[in-house]
Amino acid sequence: MPEVRQLLRDDGKGGALTCTFLRVLQAWGPAAAPALPEVVALLDDARYSLDAVDALVAMGPAAASAEPAVRRCTVLDCPGNHHKVAWAARRLGGDRDAALRRIGEAVLTEEGPLYGPVGLLGEFGPAAAPYADRVRHLMEHGDTWSRPRAAVALWSITGEPEPSVSVLEEYLPPIAHGGDTYGSFLYALQALARIGTISPAARAVLRTVQGFDRPLSTYRDYRAILQDETIRSAIDDVLALP
Repeated sequence: MPEVRQLLRDDGKGGALTCTFLRVLQAWGPAAAPALPEVVALLDDARYSLDAVDALVAMGPAAASAEPAVRRCTVLDCPGNHHKVAWAARRLGGDRDAALRRIGEAVLTEEGPLYGPVGLLGEFGPAAAPYADRVRHLMEHGDTWSRPRAAVALWSITGEPEPSVSVLEEYLPPIAHGGDTYGSFLYALQALARIGTISPAARAVLRTVQGFDRPLSTYRDYRAILQDETIRSAIDDVLALP
C-alpha cells in the first residue's frame, strides 16, 4: 500500500499507469482506504475521475467523507458519466432518493443503444419498483448489452429469479457451440452466481464448456491465460450452486 500511494503521488496526473494503480486499489476494496487522499486528488481530472470513483466506492464506508468531492468531480460531459457519479455519491452516503430519481428517469426516457443506466438501477433494489415495468421491457426487447443488465436489475428489484435467470441463460449456449462472446458469457455467469440458481439445461451446457481443452478466450497472448482462468472459475462457481 505505501508503494502504491507513493506511485500515485509521483506518477499522478499524466502518469501512464495511474488508471492501472486505481484499478488495483479498486480490487483491494476496503483495504485500500489509506489511499483515500491520493484517490480524491484525481477526481478533478476527467482522465482518471471515473476510475477514482470506482476505487472510492470499493473502499466502502471508509470513503464516505469523499462523497462531496465525488459529486463535484470532473467527467466528460455525457449522460452515462453523470449517472455514474450520482450512483457513486449515493453509495458513499449521499441522497439515495435523489440518485434513484435521476437514474430511474434516465432509464425511463433515454433511447437506444444503451437505454440509460439500467444496470445502476438494480443497485437500489426494491426501492426501484416504480421502474420495474421499464426494466422488464428492456430485458425483453433490448439489445445484447442491455438485456442481461436489465435481467439482473429486475431480479434485484423483485427478488424473483424468473424470468431473469432464463434470459441470462440464453448467453451460455453460444460458447458451447463454438462462439466467442466471452464477455457476455462471463457477465451471465457472474449474474447467475449472484442470483443463486440455474436450470438443468444450463448446467449441462456449462459442463460441455468446462470440458473444452482450449483456452476460453479470444486473446492470443498472456491475457488468454488470465481470461481463461477467470471464466473457468466463474463456471465452477455456478456449477457449485445447489
